[in-house]
Amino acid sequence: MTELAPERLPGRVPGRPRGDLAPDPLSGRRASPLVRLRAAARQVAYGALASFQDYRAMFTLRTWLFGWTVRLICQVLFFASLGRLVGSPSAEAYLAFGNAAILGPLGSLGVVSSTVGERVSGTLEFLLLSRGSTFLVLASRGLHWMADGVLTSTIALCVVSPLLGVPLHWAALPAILAVLCLSTVSCYCLALCMTSISVRRPGSRMYLTAGTTIVLMLLAGVTTAVPQAGAAGLLARILPLTHGLSAARTLAAGGPLDLGAVAGEAAVAAGWGLLAWLLLTRALRHTVRTGSLSLR
Repeated sequence: MTELAPERLPGRVPGRPRGDLAPDPLSGRRASPLVRLRAAARQVAYGALASFQDYRAMFTLRTWLFGWTVRLICQVLFFASLGRLVGSPSAEAYLAFGNAAILGPLGSLGVVSSTVGERVSGTLEFLLLSRGSTFLVLASRGLHWMADGVLTSTIALCVVSPLLGVPLHWAALPAILAVLCLSTVSCYCLALCMTSISVRRPGSRMYLTAGTTIVLMLLAGVTTAVPQAGAAGLLARILPLTHGLSAARTLAAGGPLDLGAVAGEAAVAAGWGLLAWLLLTRALRHTVRTGSLSLR
């Protein structure tokens, strides 16, 4: 019986996918694009299912609704009260809408800590052995954070608007939610970039998420106007949420959909997503090569 060359044996090859996404070990031919797409979709579906099971273990319906969601609504009301204290109804409405809209993007930052949790609990090693792209595994394992963020942001908008008299064009609510979903995806891609740092240095996760929260609230148009000049203006244009929040505010005021702002947010999401794939893949390869995954 002819022995197979070592490089053709089934198994994990650094930098190459496994299973349905890998070349056949005998023929060397890659699977068709359709087969690879179906395998990736199945992988994301199972990863999303696992992520939502994890989230169910964290909350019951009562604790999520009357604990987590009420806390976030109170957070929005707190920032809106700052506008009322200075006696400016426009500032109150601006702060209320901005802080309700940012709940989705901020919620997506939870993937930074959850990925570190995979390493601390010892499950990251098993995820690296998954039959497919490790990046897709980790990205799909945090999808529940995006879903939670969008849902809490929607509830906050619907509660705060009539409570404080914040102008909201209700007919445009579906379009507003679609724009906020895009902004949440954009911020999720940024969070995956930070995951490439936290997976190698777990102690950095709190600094990364707290720092990103502060930067978004200061520069993305949440609490103050978006800076237009200098380094702050340049950073604001490449941050998630900046373009999406601008489009959402226009819709809430009864204006038309700003396709330029939506396209800008989509471009930001694509850019951060590509960078996340490059950085996280490189970080995982480094941890495998150096044998540092066993460090807790």
